[in-house]
This record gives sequence, structure tokens and C-alpha cells, in this order.
Amino acid sequence: MNKKEWKRRMAYEALILLGLLALLLFITRLWPILLLVILGIFVAALRLLFLSPREVKTTQPTPLLPAPASTAQEPDLKVQGYAHVLRQITDRVLADYPNARWIWEKPNARRLIEAGEPVCILLNRAGGYRKAQVQIVNYQVTGVIYFSGEAAPAPSPDAPKAEPESGAEPLPENYELLAFEWVEANLLRLNEEINEAIGLGKAEHLLAPETLPVRESWEDICQELQRNGLEQVTADESGIHIIIEQ
Repeated sequence: MNKKEWKRRMAYEALILLGLLALLLFITRLWPILLLVILGIFVAALRLLFLSPREVKTTQPTPLLPAPASTAQEPDLKVQGYAHVLRQITDRVLADYPNARWIWEKPNARRLIEAGEPVCILLNRAGGYRKAQVQIVNYQVTGVIYFSGEAAPAPSPDAPKAEPESGAEPLPENYELLAFEWVEANLLRLNEEINEAIGLGKAEHLLAPETLPVRESWEDICQELQRNGLEQVTADESGIHIIIEQ
């Protein structure tokens, strides 16, 4: 403690003592002495004010750490990439053959795409072509090579397109993209409805047919809901049943 701080402390203690003395004199009604004490209080206050430090030290605020960049989780990126591949394939096939329908040749196409392995699709109403190889690089479709059979390459773009085979067996339409987009658009609403059903003590939540896309897409919607954490999902003619785990 330096000399100035000691003087300031003494002035502060003197001001406290004079205040207590003034209170005592006021109670005992010793007015002349009280006036002198009040004058002493005034002097002590001026002294304390004079000895107070005049320089105000400002502290710099601690800079806030930058907020961590929100990055999507890897599974979400893979799901979005797979949906992007579906859109690109559909756009390319429809650009060449507007009435075409396609499905994956192998059911594990998603795993093959993530592993960077070649994938093929089966076609119907595509000018006689029954198969095509899809070239994918980093979830970008760089090309679709059509085959009229199991191994025959597609003709050049200038060659006339073959007519559809008369006895060709129709292929089911691919509803994976539709299922992905529907679940992505309705997932928040479904979570609210399921939470409400849990609050009411229900064992399951039914998605009525009028709230769903075409019947053929329900199985794909069930698979997409399962990928989003709803493990027990089944479909029948009455709609899609979501079993609620209590």
C-alpha cells in the first residue's frame, strides 16, 4: 500500500467515524457540536474525493471465439448425394426418352455408389434399350451409356433410335426420389404428430392414404422413414403405420 492509498483509507475511515458521531449527536440534540461534525464530514468527503484516482483504467473486452462452422454430418451428405444422383439419372433418361421408366439393376446400388463402383439401371419404354450404365463421379452423373441387350453398346447419337420391343416386360417405376423428397418435406410435421401421439399415449401413428403420394411409393417411403430413425414402419392398404416405442 503506497502513501496515497494510505491517506485515502484514513480519509474514508474518518468519514465513517464522523458520520457515526453526527448520528449520535443528533440523537442527543447537541446542536453546536453537530454543526462542527457536519463541517468535518464535508472536509473529509472533499479530501476523499481529492485522493480518489483520476485515471480510469479501461479493460479491453475479451474477444469472443468464432462460432464453430456448422457442418452437415457425413450420413446426411451421403443421403443428399444419393438423392441428387437419382434426380440426375431421371433427368437424363427423360431427356432422351420422355416415356421411359427405370429401376436399379441391383438393389444395393446406393452402397455401390458410395464405394465408387459402377452401377447399371434397367429400362422400359426407352426406344428398345433394356439396360444402361451410369457413370458417376463424386455423386455427379457424368454420363449414361445405353445398351440394347446385355452387352451391346449404344449407337452413336446420330443413329436412329430403335423401336420398343413388342414383348418387353414392363418395369416398375422408380419411386426412391419421390419418397426421399416427400419425407424431407414432411419430416418436421411427422415429428410433431408423433410427439402429440406419444402425449396421448397412442401405440402407433397412422399416415392416411390421402396424405401420401401414390400407393406404389409407400414401400420406398417406409424405407426412407427408417433411414431417418423411425425403426418400426409398415405399409398396408389403410396407409403407413408408424409404431411408437414407449
